[in-house]
Amino acid sequence: MNQAAQTPGGPGAEGNNPFHHIIAFFARNTVAGNLLMLLLLGGGLFAASNLEIEDYPDLDSRQISITVPFPGSSPAEVEESVNRRLEENLIAVEGVRRVTSTATEGLATVTVQLEPFADPVTVLDDVTSAVDRIEGFPPLNAEQPEIVLSKAHRIIMTVAVTSTVLGRTELRAAAEQVQEDLLALPSLSMVSLFGAAEREISIVVSEEQLRRNNLTISELARAIRESSLNVSSGELRTDAGGLILRTDQKRMVGEDFLDVVLIASIDGTIVRLRDVATVIDGFADVDVDGEVDGVPAMFLNIRAADIHDMTQLASEARNLIENYEPPAGASVFVWDDNTALTGAQFRTVIGAGLLGFALVFLFLSLVFDFRIAVWVAIGVPTSMLGALLFFPAFGLTLNVVTLFTLLLAVGIVVDDAVVVGESIATQRENGLRGTRAAIAGANAVVAPVTVGVLTTMIAFVPLAFTFGPTGQMLNTMPLIIVLVLSVSLIEAFLILPAHLSHSSPWSRPPLTAIQGSVRSRLNNLRDRWVVGAIASAVRRPYLTIVTSVVLVVAVVLVAMAGTQWMFLRTADANRIQADIVFPTGTPYETTWAAAEQLIEAAHATNRQAGDDPVTTVAAVVGHHFGAYRIQGSKRSTYGTHLASVTMHIRDESQRSLRPAELETMWRLNAGQVRGVESIRYNTALIPNDAEIQYALVHPDEETVVAATDELRSAFGNMPALFQVEDSLGESKRQFDLELTEAGIAAGLSPAGLAVQLRNRFYGAEVQRIQRGRDEIRVMARYPQERRRSVRELLDERILRPGGAQIPLSAVARIVETRDYSTLTRIDGVRAATVSGRVDRGLSSPNTVMAEVENDVAPRLSSKYPGLRVVRQGRGEGQSEVNRILRFTVPLALLFMYFLMAVQLRSYWQPALVLAGLPFAIAGGLLAHLVLGYDLSITSVFGMVAVGGVVVNDTLVLMDRYNRIRAESAATPAIAAVSAAARQRFRAIFLTTITTIVGLMPVIYGKSEVTQGLLPMVISMVGGLIAASAALLFFVPALVLIVDGTREAILGPGQREPSEGEVGPGLTA
Repeated sequence: MNQAAQTPGGPGAEGNNPFHHIIAFFARNTVAGNLLMLLLLGGGLFAASNLEIEDYPDLDSRQISITVPFPGSSPAEVEESVNRRLEENLIAVEGVRRVTSTATEGLATVTVQLEPFADPVTVLDDVTSAVDRIEGFPPLNAEQPEIVLSKAHRIIMTVAVTSTVLGRTELRAAAEQVQEDLLALPSLSMVSLFGAAEREISIVVSEEQLRRNNLTISELARAIRESSLNVSSGELRTDAGGLILRTDQKRMVGEDFLDVVLIASIDGTIVRLRDVATVIDGFADVDVDGEVDGVPAMFLNIRAADIHDMTQLASEARNLIENYEPPAGASVFVWDDNTALTGAQFRTVIGAGLLGFALVFLFLSLVFDFRIAVWVAIGVPTSMLGALLFFPAFGLTLNVVTLFTLLLAVGIVVDDAVVVGESIATQRENGLRGTRAAIAGANAVVAPVTVGVLTTMIAFVPLAFTFGPTGQMLNTMPLIIVLVLSVSLIEAFLILPAHLSHSSPWSRPPLTAIQGSVRSRLNNLRDRWVVGAIASAVRRPYLTIVTSVVLVVAVVLVAMAGTQWMFLRTADANRIQADIVFPTGTPYETTWAAAEQLIEAAHATNRQAGDDPVTTVAAVVGHHFGAYRIQGSKRSTYGTHLASVTMHIRDESQRSLRPAELETMWRLNAGQVRGVESIRYNTALIPNDAEIQYALVHPDEETVVAATDELRSAFGNMPALFQVEDSLGESKRQFDLELTEAGIAAGLSPAGLAVQLRNRFYGAEVQRIQRGRDEIRVMARYPQERRRSVRELLDERILRPGGAQIPLSAVARIVETRDYSTLTRIDGVRAATVSGRVDRGLSSPNTVMAEVENDVAPRLSSKYPGLRVVRQGRGEGQSEVNRILRFTVPLALLFMYFLMAVQLRSYWQPALVLAGLPFAIAGGLLAHLVLGYDLSITSVFGMVAVGGVVVNDTLVLMDRYNRIRAESAATPAIAAVSAAARQRFRAIFLTTITTIVGLMPVIYGKSEVTQGLLPMVISMVGGLIAASAALLFFVPALVLIVDGTREAILGPGQREPSEGEVGPGLTA
């Protein structure tokens, strides 16, 4: 046989394998390799510069929101007249998973949650049709239902408009002018005014004047409607042409209504609106006020639409505000910029990545020739940027999840490049040169590396099938992993061999001396220590196996007992927000006093922290601040019982305390707020659902109330839980009016009595007018001072049929009752929720949920037959993800086994390849324990990534072992496995060290921005160290036991057929 055919790098080395032909083509054609690399690098940079940048991926809530305002109605009336009727018609709609209805004072909200794979648009059409078919809906005095697909529109920036001299009306006018100027920017389409009450034209009627002119509010409203309107009356067709007939009398501002004629007598007497009422063109009854550092303020929220780059929008808005000429007496400035933190996240992660890349390159330069070190290191950015080239085709954006996933893939990408580079270097050390060494080195590992990468891709595929908010944060990761690893294969086997096909070294003295010394020490470490340890392990394989298993089990048990589980952690924002909720109907002054208490506590926190971490403190009363929430209806929720206080803090480099620490300090300084229903503190960039939340579902309302009280009490007795609250809210006083026999005899009806009282105390809606961007209601009602006293109600004069008036107390009985402020139903059954937050210093969410579900919930279910205790909030999302993974992960493992079995031509060797995974898990857990970090879902991702490296390296080891056995059937298993481990030591060592070195900047960066990354990186570092040890000692011992046992049964030399016996395949 000629030498060329025998030499791996010779002309006959490619054989009939198409992979080998492709590798040889690129190795011999360096122009093709260089152009391909430039395409990936240049194309990736170009694509990256045009990708949309956002903080987190867009979340599809997969919910349909139905809102029906029912002004002046109690929660019970809203539920009976609106929610029940909607539920009955929506539960049976195809594609609907759950229907949750909430009734509050004056507002019905029904949330339709969709099945995981239902088409949202189709279900929306079906839901709309179902609502339209309800007869007599909506009820009298309720508004038309608004049915929309809920959508997450993040607030990218908030602009404050403040003034110490302007009144509320003038300040709003100034804010609206800024709003118009912002909307004039071509890229901005969503700018909403916040911190201001809705505009309203109030017609304040005089009871005395109404009585004197024998008028009612209903008659007054009807007269105004008939006088304030625009009506087209058709067309007059004359010989000269057509003329449009039109009445254009609709009033647009308050003063225009004063001249409306209410009564025109035959004797010429005219009574106009100005004679019986005062018209105020102002704001709605609900007071809404805001301030920044004690200065009155209104806010403009700039939201990102689906197709816009949030950083570009923020930049354009910031440029306009910085050069803005504010209205006289007002100040305009950017109060909150969410893109600033996003930019910091990107800069920190990219900076850590660049530093890690530099360290990897430095280490490789100490071991390999400078040419090999350069091109192996360049393989990392080539793979990353090459993957970015395909992002636009799949609709991917640059966000925190993208960065996490790219960093996750670094270990596998480095592994591929190092394995191929080391294989080529080994061929050179064995005497081959140039192109022949490059081809031989790449061919030697192409099959195991390719299969290893494919199995890693499969390992991430289960995440693609997760759903819900949590699942949507995760299901883009598999696609990114597939893109990065696909490009890494191209780089490792097409581009890298082309660059390493030249024989001339690049290293020069004194670098060559340093490299020689490092290689010598590395070989000495291998030959003197590692080989001896491997030999000891394989000579006593059963002792090695038992010791390893005991060690892994012990580490896992100790680490699981010493660490806590946190499913998913999002980044903290540079602000801390407290949302205050009082019982519905709480006076504005009470709510404002509570806000002031929290403002003082914020200033105390700033002083207590020592380094002035707080920059500004803002508050709004009558509403809640919103930063990132699912948007359904455009209608806002206002109420004198609501308030928010937000404390802005400095960047982490300018303060010593973390946001969570400042939040705890603020909460303790605030103390107890008298009469408050709940105060929710939050530091997350994206506010999460409650950590612990359960719904109690039962047909009987009294049972739900009793069970809710017991569960809330149980939560309160758990030391680890704080901020415990329930959805019922504090019950509110209400007066139920019942006609007496005298009232019935007077000719009154319940409906007539209700209408009269409603018009006077809530008000009669006269009409609505569109003025600019505002839809303004025109309301007629009594003056505010006539609507504040129970005595005024009792003395109210009720109009009898025929015109006579009689006191309310003479015709109606008033019964005081109480009703809950919020009534909830799930799938048509009464429900209530109880939630709380977990003090991580005392326990973990999983521990608390286990206690609830194993102890509290069974006790409640036993005490109240038929009661269902259902996990909700963040726990429900975790359960959904776990349920999907329990089904998809076994399938992924089955496919991984299939691929490895085909490549290794063995039924048992794939199990050996996977034997190193428990060590990766144990190493990751131990690293969390030693460094003091909680476990999270990102920790699991790090272990999966390490698993990919372990599978890759184990496949290369097993492939080398099979080659040795194939070359000489007489070679004992112990000699073959020892030789394979010795030959693969340098590649395993370099893979482990380079990956760890590359990730060190993230671990030691101590940045809040990378806190979400740390569990993943810690898993990768700890898992790599443990798995590498297992790969060199545990796997060879296991191979020896299995192969040795089979040889003992079948006889020496009996093994699975070689490639030549079964035909050509993937094995190189």
